[in-house]
Amino acid sequence: MKILLTLFVFLMLSTHVAHAQGLISGWMQGKGRTAAALTGFTESYNKYYVGQQQTTNPQLGTITTSGVSLYAGAGITDWLDIVVNVPYVISSSSAGLWETINGVQDLQAGVKIRPLSLDIESSRLDVIVGGVFFTPLGNYIPDLPVTIGHQATGVEGRIVTQYTTNSGLFVMAGIAYIARGKVMVDRGFEVDVPDAIDAVGRVGYGTADWYGDVWLQNVVPQSGTNIGPGVPFPSNAQAYTRVGATLAYRIVSSISLIGGLSGTLTGRNVGHSTRFTFGVAYDLPIWNGVSL
Repeated sequence: MKILLTLFVFLMLSTHVAHAQGLISGWMQGKGRTAAALTGFTESYNKYYVGQQQTTNPQLGTITTSGVSLYAGAGITDWLDIVVNVPYVISSSSAGLWETINGVQDLQAGVKIRPLSLDIESSRLDVIVGGVFFTPLGNYIPDLPVTIGHQATGVEGRIVTQYTTNSGLFVMAGIAYIARGKVMVDRGFEVDVPDAIDAVGRVGYGTADWYGDVWLQNVVPQSGTNIGPGVPFPSNAQAYTRVGATLAYRIVSSISLIGGLSGTLTGRNVGHSTRFTFGVAYDLPIWNGVSL
């Protein structure tokens, strides 16, 4: 069975303030195979959670965040991939005196390893582990309700298990621990950006030309404050449950179109948002890879 090689690219379309879903998917590129993608998203909300209480604020109106990401993933061997992503993000509000913030957000670079792959009759069970390093590239301000990121350097460790049938049906479950460092706020002191545990489940179907899935994600901070007077925004504990769907189609042999829709079900200190994603992925010419 030949699964759409660039289907996993959508997993990084949601990488934004919370590094949602990360760069570590349940698919490997394959030795000598490289994919690049230019993807975009737009997300907006006029309701948000103060703690776990949903509210609105006429001084903020609707907050809209949009951006584009440049992604590349390469299969060094059949069991080792490297991935990198750089997003440019714009955030603005429809009310109040908040300035629009835009710029390059965070460099994300990672390694994926598949230590186990078992053929089970007409299916396969894969276990993938990976690590991602992220650090801000732009000098954006994190201590505002309208911003593009945490301005924190950190690491993510993730493990993914995926069961795939020869017909193209698959089920994936993954969990990650995201560790973030301190950031300096404009008030002249450092604050902790809370670590988080990120769990994702996904069910989908893929062929040589089509791919579709539905997914559920839950992020639980390991510490942090609630939004309140005088509380630095980077220190807030951001929790959420989101649901979404993905669709991809290969229009020619090396080019695929990708789209998606997701929304917030519940949250803590985040916006109750709806997000649209879109992009184009390109499979580069196959090279020899590395023999290890």
